[in-house]
Amino acid sequence: MSRGTKRALTLALLLLVALLLSACRNETQNRIRRSIQEYTAQRMYITVYSYDGKPIFEGIVDGKVTRSGNASEGGQGSAALGEYVFWYDERGRYHQTDLPYLVTTYARGQLPQSTDR
Repeated sequence: MSRGTKRALTLALLLLVALLLSACRNETQNRIRRSIQEYTAQRMYITVYSYDGKPIFEGIVDGKVTRSGNASEGGQGSAALGEYVFWYDERGRYHQTDLPYLVTTYARGQLPQSTDR
């Protein structure tokens, strides 16, 4: 199978998964997204900012950053559990924050190379 054909099949599979995501529960969506990230072997980096915009944490994400829901337990009702994000780093340590953040596929100290010419 040629590389172009493999790419087309991968793209078609990812498109199908994206369509299925809209019908899945949040936890199922998280599992599918994590599988896609593991399949593509995409390394993710996170930068957490203070409320005044200064970076206070930068690190590698093992897997993905997960956003908490804001509905009460069981997904019903008006009581909020609070919004936050959590992730594991490359050493398996758990991190959680409700501060602003940015997730990229490159370390912020290394700008991505432009494909424009």
